[in-house]
Formats: sequence, C-alpha cells, structure tokens
Amino acid sequence: MQNANSTRSRMTLCRRCLCAALACTALGCIFFSSSVFADDDTGYKNSTLTEDWGGVRTSLLNKGIGADIVYKFDVMSNTTGGAKTGTETLDNLDIKLSIDGEKLFNSKGTTALIYFLNNNGSRPGSTLVNDAEGVDNIQVRTPGAKLYEAWVQQNFMNDRLSVLAGLYDLNSEFYVTDSSGLFLRPTFGIGTDLGQSGENGPSIFPVTSVGLRFKVLLNRDFCVQAVVLDGVPGDPANPKGTRIRFDHSDGALIVGEADYLPGGESPTGKIGVGVWEYTKKFDDFAEVDSSGNPIKRRSEGLYVLAERRIYQEPGHDNRGLTTFIRFGMASGDVNRFDYAWSAGAVYTGLFPGQDQGRLGLGVEGAHNSGTYRKAVNPSDASETAFELTYSDNLLPWLAVQPDVQYIINPGTDPALDNAVIVGARFTAKF
Repeated sequence: MQNANSTRSRMTLCRRCLCAALACTALGCIFFSSSVFADDDTGYKNSTLTEDWGGVRTSLLNKGIGADIVYKFDVMSNTTGGAKTGTETLDNLDIKLSIDGEKLFNSKGTTALIYFLNNNGSRPGSTLVNDAEGVDNIQVRTPGAKLYEAWVQQNFMNDRLSVLAGLYDLNSEFYVTDSSGLFLRPTFGIGTDLGQSGENGPSIFPVTSVGLRFKVLLNRDFCVQAVVLDGVPGDPANPKGTRIRFDHSDGALIVGEADYLPGGESPTGKIGVGVWEYTKKFDDFAEVDSSGNPIKRRSEGLYVLAERRIYQEPGHDNRGLTTFIRFGMASGDVNRFDYAWSAGAVYTGLFPGQDQGRLGLGVEGAHNSGTYRKAVNPSDASETAFELTYSDNLLPWLAVQPDVQYIINPGTDPALDNAVIVGARFTAKF
C-alpha cells in the first residue's frame, strides 16, 4: 500500500510539473518569439495555416461567402484544492460560413451566418474543481458536433434598423464586453446571473434556440436591441446534435439592452443596461402551496456593464489599457445565484515587438440567494475567482494563451479547499 501511495504521489507530482512546464514553455515562446512572425496582411494567405486554398477562398469571398475555420485545444490542470488534482484536455472546432447577400444575390442589406461546432474532451470544472461557474468556456456537458447558429439578418433605413431571425447565440450581441472575452472562465462571456437561468440554460454556447432579434441605432452613439427566443434551447432529454423543438410549455426568453457607444463606428468604450425575463414560471426553491407543490415564480433579472480604454500609447491605435466592469441580478427564489459580478483590465501590446499580445487580470464572483441557501444549506455564501492570462501569436495562424486561476470557495462547498488552475489554450486558424 505504501508503494502504491508513493507511486500515485509521484504521478501527481509529474502531472503538476508537466502542466507547469507546458505553461512556462508557452509563456517563454511568446516573450521570445521574434517579431518577424508578425504580418500586417490579414488575408487568408498569411493568416491561416491552409492559406487561400489555391485562390478558392478569395474567389468565394469576392462572391460574398467567407469561410473561417478555428480550432482550440486547452490543457487544464488543478494543482491543489477543489475536488481532486489532475490534468484534463478539451477542444473546440468552429466552422463559419458568412454570407453577404448583396454580393451573392444582389439583396442589399442582407447577411447570413451558418456556424458548425464540434467539441470533445473532458470537463475540468466539474471533475477537478467542482466549482459552480466553470473554469473553461469551451467545456460542454455532451461532446459532439452540431449546427450551432443559422440565421439571416436584413438591414433597413440605411442600416439604422436590423432584423435577425434564426438559430442565434444570445451572447454574441447581448451582455458583451470585448475585453472580457480574453479570459477563459465562462462568466467573463455571459454573466452567471443570466447564464444559470432557464430549463436548459439561455440560448448560448453550446446550445442555442430559434429567435427573432431587433436592433435600432438611435443616433451615432446610442443603440437599443431586443430579442425573443424559445425558452428551452435544444432538447434536454436528447442533448446530442442539433435539436430544434417547439413546445407550448417552453415559453420564451425575452431580453432587451440599451447601449451608449461613444465614438460611433469606432467606439472608445461602452455603457450598457439590460433586462431579461422568461414567460414560463419555475418552481420556488422553498415555498409551497397548500397542496405541498412548489409555488411557481417568474425568472427575471437585469445587468449593467461598462468598458473603457483608459490609456492609449502615443502613436499606436491598438496599444493601451482597457478596463471593464459588469454586474447582474437574478430572481433568487428560482435561481441559485441572486447576483454575480466581474471586473478586469486588459493591456494590449505591453511587451516590445508584441503589438497584438494581450495581458489580462480579472476577478469575478457569484452569490448564493438566501432562498437557495435555506433549501440546500451550503455554508459558503459565494464563489470568487481570480484569473491571470496572456495571449499572443507564435505564428500568424497560431496563438497560445497561458492561464492561471485561483478559485475561492469552489462550488460554495465548505468541504472543498481553494483551488489553483494552471493551463494553456492553443488556437489555430485554418
């Protein structure tokens, strides 16, 4: 038994060392990679591994069809705390076909998107950390391939009004701050307050639903948008592949957002406020009626967000420091977390010769509602996490992103120690 324990200890140490070495190697490659890899030409020939497909890609683009293929491979290791230590891998393949209707069939103001998705690998947030919000934004419950988005958009009134219909990712336009998208934790994409909601989640990665979205540009700096979505994306009983199921019991998810974008077409920041509500009612965590059945209540919430470039290096349009802050609330009687928040800063071009490199530090948290705590009785009120990450290109088509996360009260479970995640993401454009 002692030998077996010793062997396991050595294997654990080896895994930790391997992960640390991987992250350090990736970081070192970024810092010491020569600027000769940088290329101002953003065409397919110099920015993708498979280049221009013998001119086919450029020909299609000129006709109104853009083809983009991006592959992500993540390595995540829990070095201490959480449920258990260990290393997991996962990946994500995106295949996007964007369509310009004016070029393709002379339909002015018409665009469309067809987006295929394939995911494989493990679930480090669940198996290693057992945290409540996830440690990796490409983790899925059920691996496999699917049609992720398929929509058509039509613009009117000189592009001041647009209407979109089809299979649609809510988080592609709602509850978005660009700089927070650098981080790997899912809550920096869409806030946990909205991301936790619904019978099968809202219409976000990795399961979307059919919706109808309206957007209006009120003037140069202000816009409002609203969307109505099927309240249950996919089919919870059959999670593989693409499932579009309409049932009167699904209800709808309605989201509205108003944004101030100073600078117009090239905004220097963003201030937004959004509200959301499901038309279907959900079971209260604690209260029951006279028959002992859970009382049905609305699931609704609101969020605010702000993003601003607070420093720009003289003579450089892209180099500088951008900060963001987001806060959201949800009805605590039917949602586990009654509020969630995140904040952070991202510096682009911090290191000499690495103009596209981005260094980010973020912090986020989610708070258990009082009703949920009475029903489930976790001792810890909230989960909080810090994330430090850096992304840069080793080659024009290959980016690497070392990542470190420190998670306090993972899963709000008092039996779990604080966890430290060390990992890296590799992104290749084909």
